[in-house]
Amino acid sequence: MAAFVSTPVVAYSTTAAWIAAPAIGTGSFAWLEVGKQDGDVRTVAAFRGDRLLVRSAGRTIPVVHEPCVTKPCNTVQAPVGEGDGSFAYAVAFPGTGGYVANVNAGGTSNVVAEDQTDPHDIATPHLVAAAGTTVVWVDNNTIYSAPNAGGAATALVAPEQAGGTITSIAASAAGVAWTAKATAGGTLIGVRDTGGAIATRAAEPDTGVATLYSVGLADDGTAVAVRRTLAKGKQQTALVAYATDGAARTLLTSVPFGKRDPFELTRPSVMGSRVAVRMRGGRGGVNDELWVVDLVTGKSGRVTSVPRTEARLTDPSLGGGRLVWAKDELSSRGRLQRARLYSAAVKP
Repeated sequence: MAAFVSTPVVAYSTTAAWIAAPAIGTGSFAWLEVGKQDGDVRTVAAFRGDRLLVRSAGRTIPVVHEPCVTKPCNTVQAPVGEGDGSFAYAVAFPGTGGYVANVNAGGTSNVVAEDQTDPHDIATPHLVAAAGTTVVWVDNNTIYSAPNAGGAATALVAPEQAGGTITSIAASAAGVAWTAKATAGGTLIGVRDTGGAIATRAAEPDTGVATLYSVGLADDGTAVAVRRTLAKGKQQTALVAYATDGAARTLLTSVPFGKRDPFELTRPSVMGSRVAVRMRGGRGGVNDELWVVDLVTGKSGRVTSVPRTEARLTDPSLGGGRLVWAKDELSSRGRLQRARLYSAAVKP
């Protein structure tokens, strides 16, 4: 821990709800919750919930609080920190409508874009990302952007340019990146740079061998993604960096764990040259671990580790010079006892 972050502090705690998908801004936090009786251990690794909260200056402010009608609860898409200390998020009301929005540290929201999907086809919130004060989202497999204060949306990537069905999205000063289930089979990483050029950065044509998930994009244009492999009855994940010329470099690997163990998507977070990610550790993958790695030096450090029988960790998030994550503590029967939100300063 000492190599990358300072001693963490507890920023928020609850015994009434599962915490998922925290994000951090300048002096503020945002996260998702799911009621204690409506969630389970899978909730912790999810990117959706039925409540969105913001905490700033010691106040916790509900932004979205909808009843969980159908499990898993998926009304709100995970918040994403923006350069001005606000957060982008998306909401879906299946069969009714949805929107992409921005919420500031004081809890005030404004709608950035209305859902263009046929209301009868709406099932889950849009994928969202942010770069500075620009919100980026996916609607009908088209990538759009707009100022977080609102305004006309710009189509950045058309469906036929995406290479397949988009599964994750990221944005930075270098442009936008996405992963997709490729039309031709397998998975890929696509990138659109600030000049408008669109290219496939990496591809895995055979999902029986490897699959690409959860992209992040550094300001220098380096794309990072989670690559899952299957071999000899085991699965394993790796955090891989793909340079602008396509050269791949493995930054971290999880321990191998059982092929039939539940696979949980994990989403890397990028700030400057640092990448934070959740991995499986311990013999047989019995632990949840958080790691930080430097893209320039290649050095990495483990931030924390917990036995999965005792607690689950959310994906970490970098922003505003800090790292934030949550630990959902479990009883011996796997029920929620307490969820805590942690924050630690990132060392230079």
